Amino acid sequence: MFTKYSSYILCLLIAILVVAVYTADFSFLVRQEWKIQDLLYSVRSDTPFAGDICLVNIDDHALDKYGPWPWNRDRIGDLLAAVGTGEPKTVLMNIIFDYDVAQDTLDYTTILSEQLAWMKNVVVPYELVKAEFRSGKISNPDYLRDFAITVDNDLGILPEHNTLLARKIFMPPLPLTEFASGLGFKYNIFDEDKKIRWMPLSMHHEGYYYPSVELMTAARYLNIDPSLITINGGKSVQLGGITIPTNDRGEMFVNYGKPGATFGRFSAAEVLAEKVDLKTFKGKLIIISVTAENEAEYYSTPVSSRLEDSELTAFAIENIVHGNFLKRFSNQAMIDLITLFALGILFAFVLPRVILMYRLIIIAGTFIILANVTYVLFNSYGIMGRPLYIGIELFLLLLAVPIMDNEILSRLGLLNSGQDKITPASRARKAAADDVLARSGPVPIAKTASVETTQMGGSTALGNTAMEKTVSAQPEKAVMQEISAAQTKADACADYQTIKPADENPPADSSGWESDSGREISPLPEKPATEAEALSEMEMASQQSQDNEDAFSSTPTESKLRNLGRYKIIGLLGKGAMGSVYKGLDPAINRNVALKTIRLDFISDPEEFAELKERLFREARAAGVLSHPNIVTIYDVGTEGKLQYIAMEHIQGVTLEEMIRRKVKFNYRIIAQMITQICGALDYAHSQKIVHRDIKPANIMVQKDYTVKVMDFGIARVDSTSMTRTGIAMGTPNYIAPEQLQGKQVDHRCDIFSLGVMLYEMLTGRRPFHGENLTALIYSIINRDPEPPSTVDPAIPNLFDRVAIKALKKNPNERYQKAGDVAADLADFIQSFTPARKGSI
Repeated sequence: MFTKYSSYILCLLIAILVVAVYTADFSFLVRQEWKIQDLLYSVRSDTPFAGDICLVNIDDHALDKYGPWPWNRDRIGDLLAAVGTGEPKTVLMNIIFDYDVAQDTLDYTTILSEQLAWMKNVVVPYELVKAEFRSGKISNPDYLRDFAITVDNDLGILPEHNTLLARKIFMPPLPLTEFASGLGFKYNIFDEDKKIRWMPLSMHHEGYYYPSVELMTAARYLNIDPSLITINGGKSVQLGGITIPTNDRGEMFVNYGKPGATFGRFSAAEVLAEKVDLKTFKGKLIIISVTAENEAEYYSTPVSSRLEDSELTAFAIENIVHGNFLKRFSNQAMIDLITLFALGILFAFVLPRVILMYRLIIIAGTFIILANVTYVLFNSYGIMGRPLYIGIELFLLLLAVPIMDNEILSRLGLLNSGQDKITPASRARKAAADDVLARSGPVPIAKTASVETTQMGGSTALGNTAMEKTVSAQPEKAVMQEISAAQTKADACADYQTIKPADENPPADSSGWESDSGREISPLPEKPATEAEALSEMEMASQQSQDNEDAFSSTPTESKLRNLGRYKIIGLLGKGAMGSVYKGLDPAINRNVALKTIRLDFISDPEEFAELKERLFREARAAGVLSHPNIVTIYDVGTEGKLQYIAMEHIQGVTLEEMIRRKVKFNYRIIAQMITQICGALDYAHSQKIVHRDIKPANIMVQKDYTVKVMDFGIARVDSTSMTRTGIAMGTPNYIAPEQLQGKQVDHRCDIFSLGVMLYEMLTGRRPFHGENLTALIYSIINRDPEPPSTVDPAIPNLFDRVAIKALKKNPNERYQKAGDVAADLADFIQSFTPARKGSI
């Protein structure tokens, strides 16, 4: 059965493999899809975009003529007045305006606001700081709430991941917001390769949803009130009769045109000098931006590694206004899976039926068809397919086509090993017999039935001898002797080709296999020269097997574990001095868990064992009540022999310790965000009267999006107290507070000291306290003050010096008194460290 359908099964297995890869959605393959999309942009035809969007640029020529940037706001008002003379339908002032005492005092802000009031069609942008979690506040100023948009569900609120979340917004001066025709946020989303492909269209801030500046500008141009904009969470945004397709995060895929040649471009200097026919602007959408070489913002995109912010904004607005979207089929995943399976089935029935050359032609032709279909869908219909996975399937089939022949599969051992093999020698004997019979005429069946050979050990000599004795008594003796002679000659030729000297290379066919003119001979294994050598090999194999078994297990007891309580052990995640951490499965609810074991087999005193066991249960039970997004949840605690185990939430990520060990260079904002999350976890735990006492990088799990989870609440306390008392080595106390090392009474502020050590190490790549041995290290922690982080690396912002040094104070009363105070200082840092746009004034 397998022999007959092996080639078909091979094609189907390839299709199943590619489907599995498709559903896994590996990040490496996602990046390859991006490259294909970028390639499609580069080969698309120059389809002209609509000409109703114009760019008025404050370029180098304008700065040379009217002075360096930033201009006073009255000059910007003059530019706006000149543009307004041309009666445009909508104007986007694509400039970030900050509060400026000098501009306000000189009434320049008032002059600009009066110009906005006169035109009544100017949209103004603002910036925001992204939040990790949605705020529970409901408090927005009226001038902002007037531009809120609606959500298409009964509750009027989206899941957190369906839109951008804003923690803080930076509004323009109040006079500008009062007279602006619309307000919209500016925020860019970067893919892992630092390119902008997606544009967020909405964000949530303190109970309301607001549009991006691109969406707001398009709405004003189309005469659609912002209250009529509707978000269909994770699917689309409805703008009047236009349905804007989005991903599940509410982001639109930007359909870029040709940079520098898509929109009309005018210098602000020419507009101010009235050297431009201002009637050109009538009824159009005008975008005023700063594009001077040293002042403009540039971004990497699929069409340019240095695209001006003005054009990036213009492309997004054009997509919305004219419905010029790049989209996928509504049921793209289903279409892709059906296509992959269909191709697998089609090729399974076609490829094994044709010769190798035709197989290669068929697959090459399919590659060409795939490329052309992908190009036509993208260029003519704006449909972004996913050809990568079909290409992978075709490539794997291309590798498989040479081994679809049954003979080759037989040599690989993929066919039934019990069937008789047709060797070159037997093929030659059959051909010789057929040739003689053809020349001699028909032979009666009863007498030719004895012309059977007995094949033993790859040789037919014995069979030929038996045949010669059998046919000697037959009337057709002459014919049969001729057959025997021909077959013997064929055997001799075949044996010569097989047993020829090693330095003669047998001919090979194009697939690299041995030619049919030779026979396959399986080499016998070499025999050891002596019994001692054979025994030595056996001993080495046994020792290697034992070493491998020892390497898997951490203790003799744990090596035999298959279950911990009701939990099934799936694999080993890590090992330590106190025990191991396993990946487990809770069969009751089919949930993956992490199982941390804590060894108690070193305790011989039954009373001490019972006390420590009870303490472990008590501490784990207390930690189990903690429910916080940055704390690993504890599900269960139990005993297996002398192993205590904790069942906790299974997290996909790496520990901060591993990241530090790999010398990851942390961005300062990421450091602040990670420490802020840890502070949130500590603040919550401390409010529940639970102190961690062992905050260190090994207990901080970092996920892919830099969300952190603090581990071992309530467990570290048991480890640190009981294990020290019983004489077990605890390792170097790099992160332990001085009062802990001195045996003094400790409280939640010891966690803040440990947090300061971690912050210092993330900033500088080294710990604040050093010592040649354990005693010297402890002395350093208790008596010496660390140098500020900026003395190690001058690039470190000074605010980190203040936060780290205050957290590392020897006296707990001089430290931060709450982890939330650390988070508050870092929140100020995040806001102050938000890079201001070069075009802001």
